[in-house]
Amino acid sequence: MPFENFDHILYMQIHVANLYRKAHDMTIEDFLELDRKTGLLPFVADAYEPFHLTGDPGILEEVDDYVRGALA
Repeated sequence: MPFENFDHILYMQIHVANLYRKAHDMTIEDFLELDRKTGLLPFVADAYEPFHLTGDPGILEEVDDYVRGALA
């Protein structure tokens, strides 16, 4: 994770966490458990470049696909 983008990546992780939680009616605790099982937040950090150019519906679709794959 490039240090110069750290603030932007952290913001994106928070944004995606809130977006995902709202879309799936999850508590913070449920989301953190999902992250523990799937590595979702590191995935978001790795996907920062494409995500910051994508709208929320596209991000949510990509995250849903990642989570389904990680839990399969």
